[in-house]
Parts: sequence; structure tokens; C-alpha cells
Amino acid sequence: MGKLIWHELSRYVSLTASTYAVWAGIWAIFFRKFFWDFVGGILRDPGGIQPNPRISIFITLIVRVPVIQTLTIAFGLAIIALEWPLVSVKWIPFHRVVAVKMLLLVIQAALSALLYQGPIPNKYEAALSSGDLYFFPSETHLKEDIGIEFEIRVCPALQKKTEQRDGQILVSHEPSVATTGQSDPFAPPYVPNLHVGDLSLDDEGDTVEYVVLLNKYCVVPHHFLLVTKEFHPQTSPLLPSDVVQIYQLLLAARRANKRLIAFYNCGINSGASQRHKHVQFIEVERDGPPLEKITRNLKIEASGRPFAFQALPYANHIFRLPALSVDSTSTQLRETLFPPFHSLLDLVISTVRLDPDYPSGSPSYNVIFTLEHMHLIPRRYETYTIPGTDTVIHVNSLGYAGMMLVKSHSDLEEIKKIGPAEILRGVGVESVHDLQVLGSSLETDSS
Repeated sequence: MGKLIWHELSRYVSLTASTYAVWAGIWAIFFRKFFWDFVGGILRDPGGIQPNPRISIFITLIVRVPVIQTLTIAFGLAIIALEWPLVSVKWIPFHRVVAVKMLLLVIQAALSALLYQGPIPNKYEAALSSGDLYFFPSETHLKEDIGIEFEIRVCPALQKKTEQRDGQILVSHEPSVATTGQSDPFAPPYVPNLHVGDLSLDDEGDTVEYVVLLNKYCVVPHHFLLVTKEFHPQTSPLLPSDVVQIYQLLLAARRANKRLIAFYNCGINSGASQRHKHVQFIEVERDGPPLEKITRNLKIEASGRPFAFQALPYANHIFRLPALSVDSTSTQLRETLFPPFHSLLDLVISTVRLDPDYPSGSPSYNVIFTLEHMHLIPRRYETYTIPGTDTVIHVNSLGYAGMMLVKSHSDLEEIKKIGPAEILRGVGVESVHDLQVLGSSLETDSS
């Protein structure tokens, strides 16, 4: 009787393991990664793990062509057929041979151990291996200025890059949306290896749809985009549904023990590269980008109100967020997040209106989202030319987060001489925070 019980228990364990192997094999076809690619690999900063060339056979059999996944599914189905068992295999002699079943289970376990499931990293690896995505290595240098330790990436490969590659974004340096006439790179059909998935959000009875795409040309691994499925211009402000969806992704990353920041370049002078509305996401260190490290320690007069970092030589508007829960509903997130964003946007528009020399047209500004703060920075110019040189520095939201990107070491030295803060001041707008606070106080008194 005891043998019968143990036999039944082992059969159920075998069926469970095989069912999981079939599911894992199917999942791994869509999200491909060799789990052990770190063995003997080189850790590059930035860039992550570069696999050892000696394991290229596994990369080929998993990432390029899903051979291992197919075998995993086949062995899983075979074991299920034996253990269930199917009527057609009941009369096969080795159907009851324990040694055969053990051999199949060992092979199945070995195949399954080669696979790893995870949407963004695996899509990235698959796209990189297939040639659908290009990663440009860079090296990071630190430069302290106005109390902030700026990160300046030097990426020589940018010098060889053509002005426009299929309309995709390279972190911050593509032609302005005002000067390009290319077709929409964010319209379907999507490149399968760059298409991470689709998202939808109920917005007061209407369904708003988004698509998540990997950035085709990236300097930071796993750089991805949240794009509106329906065309909306990059010059338009973020809507409540956009802000909610952004924070749902940031919260999902935190649940996966990753820290992301999101940024939005709005307007022709913001550093935006495409006309189709899109928000970008990159992974950062645990304590966040350089600006966030400083902002986190600022003491503010009153919570629940926008404030400015007065040490910065340009207009900036910040809101400190309350603790956000991963279990928050979209309605709760909307009520918590959009009023602060709207108040910051009002301050940006007010800053622009108080500047008599601001360029005509819709205002340009940068937006940085973290789980602790929202940052909005009005912009006057898209680029900064260092005086006395031909060096042109492109700036987008990441520059204001304290993360700049240049093409050469000579550009790096020029930035170090003049200071990152001076560049950001040059493309930003002069702060009128004191006037705005005074105006707010007068409005409060009159009411």
C-alpha cells in the first residue's frame, strides 16, 4: 500500500513539473534568454553582462532559434502522455519502466534550467541578438557641480551614427521633431522583437490603449518606451491616463525589485525626437539619478505643495509624492497623481508667460517621474553651444536628471570646463519662483 501511495505521489509531481515545463517552454519562445549567460561573461558598466563567446551555441539555440524551448515542450508533453497516461501509450512496453521516466525527467529538467523568463530583459536580449536592436557602449564620468554629482556618458559610437535611423530614439540625440518629416516609427506593424506588449487603461469610461516598445538604438540596456496607440503629438501635455499608466509601470518595476525613472520631452525645444507621443523609461541605481539624490534630502516648508530647488540656476518645479502602493487602483492613482502634475504644469506655463523673451508657440518643457517626486523644467532652447567652440550639447530630460551624454572625450572636457549646470541654465528658463510664490500668497489673502 505504501509503495502505491508513493507511486501516485511521484506521478503527480511528475505531471506538475511537466505541465510547468510546457508552459515555461511556450513562454520562453516569446521571451528568450539563456539563463546561464553570466558564467564566464564580462560585466560591463554600462551594458550589463556580455556573454562568453564559448557559450554562443546556447545563445543560438535559445535566442536566435528556439530549439531548446521546442525540445522542452516536446519532453514535457511526452512525460504527461506517459504519466496520465493516454490510452494510446498504455500498451507501449516502456510505459511502466521507471528508468525511462527518470531519464526523460532528467533531460526535461536540464532543458528547463537553460531558460529564463522575464519580458523586458528577454525581449532586449532577443532583439539585440537578432540585430533588431543596437546597443552603443559608453563609459561614465562624474563631474560635481553646484553640489550635484553629474553623470556624463561618453559614447564615441555616436560620431558614426547617421542622423536618423528608422526614426527611433538614441536616448536624447536625434533631430528635432520640428525638422524631421519622417514617417511615424511608432505606428504598427511593430518589429516583433521590439514589441514588448500592449496596455490599456480605463479612463472614466473610455479605454486608452498603449504599446510598450524597446528603444531600437540605446546607450542604456532595457531602455523602453510607452507609446500611445492612437497618434497624439509630442507637443501635447500628458493626460491623467498617461500619468496613471506611467506610475503603474514604475510601481510594477519596484515590485520586481528594480528602480526605474520615466521622462517625457514635451515640445520642439525639449530634446524630443519623434512627433508621436511617447514616454521613456530607464533603469537607474537604487538611490536614483543624481538630481533625485539631492532632492530627496531637501527640507520643504509644507508637504502637498509644489516647491523649487533654489540652488539650481534655472526654473524648476517639484512635487514630493506621498507613499504609493502597488495595490492602488487606477482611480486612486489618478486622484493622487494628476492634481500635483497639473499644478506643476501651471507653474511651467506661468514661468514661460513671465519671460518676455520666450520663443513664440507652445511651451517646451521636460518631465521627470520617480516614485518620490515629479520634476517639471521649462525649456528655452534644445541645444547649447559652448562659447568659443563648435561643441554642441543636446539636452533632454535626462540632462536635468543629472545624466548627460556626449560623443567624444573632447566634448567631455569642454563640459567639465564650463560645468553641467551652466549648460542646463543656458537651455532652460530663468526662475521666477519668488514671484510665483508671492502671487500665490496674494491670491490666498484675497480669498
